[in-house]
Amino acid sequence: MRALLVDDEKLALLHLKSMLEQEDKVQIVGVCSDAIQALKQVEALEIDLVFLDIGMPEIGGLELADRIRSLDAGIQIVFTTGCDSYASEAYRVYPLDYMRKPVDRKRLGRTLDMARHRLEAAGRPRRTVPESPSLRCLGSLRVYRPDTGEDYIKWRTSKAQELFAYLLYNKGHTVNREKLLELLWPGFEPERAASQLYNTIYNVRTALKDEGLDMEIVKASPAAGYRLETERINVDAWQWEEAVMALPRISPDSLDRHEAVLNAYTGDYLAGHGYSWSTDEALRLQRLWLEHARRLSDFYRTQRMADKAGAVVQRVRRLDAPGQTDAFDQGEHEKDGTEEKVSHA
Repeated sequence: MRALLVDDEKLALLHLKSMLEQEDKVQIVGVCSDAIQALKQVEALEIDLVFLDIGMPEIGGLELADRIRSLDAGIQIVFTTGCDSYASEAYRVYPLDYMRKPVDRKRLGRTLDMARHRLEAAGRPRRTVPESPSLRCLGSLRVYRPDTGEDYIKWRTSKAQELFAYLLYNKGHTVNREKLLELLWPGFEPERAASQLYNTIYNVRTALKDEGLDMEIVKASPAAGYRLETERINVDAWQWEEAVMALPRISPDSLDRHEAVLNAYTGDYLAGHGYSWSTDEALRLQRLWLEHARRLSDFYRTQRMADKAGAVVQRVRRLDAPGQTDAFDQGEHEKDGTEEKVSHA
C-alpha cells in the first residue's frame, strides 16, 4: 500500500513514519506538514491510504479529507488525533479508522489489515468525480454538500417535503397511490386529491433537480404508485445503522470506533417534523443507539473509567425521550447499587 502521512506535529509525524517503515507491505510515498502540500501530493502521486491529523491549522483535517476524496474517492482516510472532541464530526466523511496519538503498534496493524481488505474488495477505483450531496435524516431533514456543509432543502410546500420524506422512508419500494392520497390528503374528493398528488410530485422533482440530488421519483404504472430511486444517494440514518452493525466487540482497541458511532447519532429520525408514520422508525433507531450506549457505558465501568461512563450517561439524558432514558437511568442506578454492595463486601 502506498501511504501519505500528514501532520503538523513533527514528533508525531516521525513516530508514525518510523512505525510504518517497519511494515513490509507499506510504502511511504510522502510526508507532509501542511494541507496544501498534501493536496499537491494527492494530485501528483498514486496513493492508497492517507494518515491525516484532524487538528491541522488553516485547512483543518476534516476539510482536507473532503478535498482528498474529491480528487480520489478510492483513497482510504485514517484520522489521527490527540483528543476525542472531533469524533462525531470525523464520522461524516466515513474514514477507515480514527486513532488517538501516540499511535499504538497493535492498533496500527489492525488498521492496515482493514485497509488491505477494503482496497482489495473495492478494486481501487481512481480519480472519481467529486463527492455528491447526501441526505441527513438524523434530526431534521437536511442536505449535506462537501463544499458548503449542511442546509435545508427549499420545498415549495410542506406536502412536498412530507411526500419526499415518506418515499425516502420506504427505501426504494413502491408506495401505492391510494396510500399516498390517504396519508397526505385525507378527506379530499378523489379527483382533487389526485390533482394535489400530481402537482406535489412535480414540485418534489423540481426541488431535487434544483438541489442537485441524484434521485428520481419513478411511476410504477399508471395507477400502481410511486417509488424514490435511492441507489445513488447516501443517507446518514442508513449509513449509521450499517456502521453500528459492523462494529467489532468493544475492547480498548475498538473504543475509538465505538465512540465515533455513538457520537454520529445526531438526533432522532426526522425529529421535529411531526410525522406520525415515522414514529416507529425513530423509536427503533433510538433504541439501537441506547442499547449501544448502554453496552459502551458498561464497558467503561468494567474498566473503571468512571468519567467516560458518566459522559455517556449524560449524553443519554440529553436525549428527549423520557420513557427510554428513564429505563436507561434505572439500569444505571441498579448497577451503581450492585457495585456499591460489592465494594463493601
